[in-house]
Amino acid sequence: MALVGALALGATSLLGSYPLAGEAVAVIPVALATAALVGVLAFGWPRLTDSPQRWLTSIMLFVFGLAGMGSTWMSIYPPHLEWLPLLTGLALLWAFVQNLARGIEASNAVANVSAQVAGVVVTLAACSWAASFRLPGDESAIIIGLSAIFLAQCASILPFPARYTSPLAIIAGLVGALIAYSAWWYPTQTLVSASIMGVLLGGLVAAVDRALAPIAVGRFHARSPRRSPNRSKVREVGVNLTLGGTPIALGGVVVYIFDQLPLIFPMI
Repeated sequence: MALVGALALGATSLLGSYPLAGEAVAVIPVALATAALVGVLAFGWPRLTDSPQRWLTSIMLFVFGLAGMGSTWMSIYPPHLEWLPLLTGLALLWAFVQNLARGIEASNAVANVSAQVAGVVVTLAACSWAASFRLPGDESAIIIGLSAIFLAQCASILPFPARYTSPLAIIAGLVGALIAYSAWWYPTQTLVSASIMGVLLGGLVAAVDRALAPIAVGRFHARSPRRSPNRSKVREVGVNLTLGGTPIALGGVVVYIFDQLPLIFPMI
């Protein structure tokens, strides 16, 4: 499902780059795709990290994710991400207050705050896709990046140990980037930058898979009857969506950086 989401974001970016009814209509598909990514992360991250207040944490991630998206779309001048540090600080304050409200003797308070803050960072990272779309130039960096993420995720879900799938994910990311680069008419990215982007995104997918997969295959620790300790997290749809959506969100940061390279270093 996360792979379908990556394809949808790439397709809407491609369609949005050729407006037929004005700029306002052109950004609607991309805005919907990025908002859907925020919704996926907001729903699944508390379930992946076994938050004791999963719905309250989901609301918090969704509110700050939409606020980040709104500030990105409403920003007039680049870099379009100037409000994200403020939102991150406010989210950190929310996380502390939320966990303090549980009581001074609440268990795993530090782990819950850390997981919640990490979720905010991942969710706000998705805003970089919208910011990249708004930068001058074509959408070649977005399509190249999403192609790399798509093939890298295909490699990472193969039923082999991580020591095999991680190198395959890096190679698949490079192949995906080169395929998208070759298929684009006149990309603003060069062959060198597209290759580097593919390798970095492939490595990102492999790193996220190694970091989050052990958490996903663990058991629930909460004592709620609906979250039995005998039930694995990986059986939940939200957890699977988050495993796929996290590298897409974080990959937007890499794409955003490479989208600005032609403006800074035209020969790269």
